[in-house]
Amino acid sequence: MSQPIYRVLVADDDPTVALLMPVALDPEEFSVVAVDNGLDALAEFRRMPWDIVLLDVEMPGMNGFEVCAAIRQTHGRDFPVVLVSGHRDPESIARAEALNASYIVKPVNWQSISSQLKALLA
Repeated sequence: MSQPIYRVLVADDDPTVALLMPVALDPEEFSVVAVDNGLDALAEFRRMPWDIVLLDVEMPGMNGFEVCAAIRQTHGRDFPVVLVSGHRDPESIARAEALNASYIVKPVNWQSISSQLKALLA
């Protein structure tokens, strides 16, 4: 029996992330779609089912916190959302916790991102 393929929506305005994420996440386990702003992230999220969403905190259109809040309104607090940010300040981390979102500080550890996501999806 083959492993499940998890559908991952990634929203980050850094084009490097769009290139690296599908490479870092094994294509036999993850199907990755990347968008570069918050408005497209929310539109894509509403267009099809996803298993997990990774959101850059600072993006054009809507920031990651705003997209996460919109996801919470329709899919509840248990849908897996990961906020990714270069900010390490307690306020940002507390804001993510208030949204029941995981928080990863940039730079992303590309060697461990796959295992981090699998742990959240388990």
